[in-house]
Amino acid sequence: MRTMARRFYPPERLAALTDGIFAVALTLLVLELKLPDPPPAGVSLQEILTTDWHPFFGWLISVIVLARFWMIQHDTASTIKRCSSRTVLINFIFLATISLIPFTAHLVGIYELAEPLALQLFAALVGLNALILGWFVWSAEMDNGGTTVWSKSVVHHLAVVPILAVVTIILAGIAPAWTLAVWGVESVAVVVVLLTSGDSRE
Repeated sequence: MRTMARRFYPPERLAALTDGIFAVALTLLVLELKLPDPPPAGVSLQEILTTDWHPFFGWLISVIVLARFWMIQHDTASTIKRCSSRTVLINFIFLATISLIPFTAHLVGIYELAEPLALQLFAALVGLNALILGWFVWSAEMDNGGTTVWSKSVVHHLAVVPILAVVTIILAGIAPAWTLAVWGVESVAVVVVLLTSGDSRE
């Protein structure tokens, strides 16, 4: 039975669309940072900021997570010569999940650390982001003559990060602040490794 040939495209438009979605997600994150309007009578700005810091913490972790995902996607897309229709579709799915990051960050800001479900949704979404990103990296590598052996980046995103997501989902009910801290540390570590290594996909 004859199979349909997969179409291939240059990666420039894929990168441009990805940059646009990430820019929108980052913009939506900062728009959620709001102070009481009008401010409570007799309460100073310093008091408001020190007691209502949770939205800013959620914003910071979300920015770090988005930066980490963008760098991996960009690192992959910038080194490929072509991408198949499969890779383009996976990237669309990845961007769809990325667009939900501001929503979960907003939930964390609203419910602060008192609602484990908000943190669990955030952790689950980051795990899902990682799974789809790992799938994207694998597909891009296959499009450009990669082997069936998974690269370190694929293994990390398809196996390690989802396991970490399960751990942080459980952790959300025990030590809520640590859920966000773990994702912050993991994301910073990935960015540092990417910036200091010659090729993150080896």
